[in-house]
Amino acid sequence: MTFFAAPGKYQYHDCDQLAAAVKVATVRQKDLKGLIDKAGQGAAGAFVGTIAYKTDYLAATEDLKLLDIAAREKNCLTSETWQSNTVIR
Repeated sequence: MTFFAAPGKYQYHDCDQLAAAVKVATVRQKDLKGLIDKAGQGAAGAFVGTIAYKTDYLAATEDLKLLDIAAREKNCLTSETWQSNTVIR
């Protein structure tokens, strides 16, 4: 169940579009995590980080989960399913 992302958001994307969306969502999630961590270093930073960035961070995390589900349903190659076609000798 997701609170911040629409479950069918990526159902019409092809594998290339899903891969591009994963890259964007991953960068967004990392950026937000950095902002939350940076805000947490200040006196009232944890509160500010939670108010300002936590919802967006959770939305990006849920987007990544939905993208993973969509990629698996479409049998797209992902970093977990990629296999080399060469043999190490």
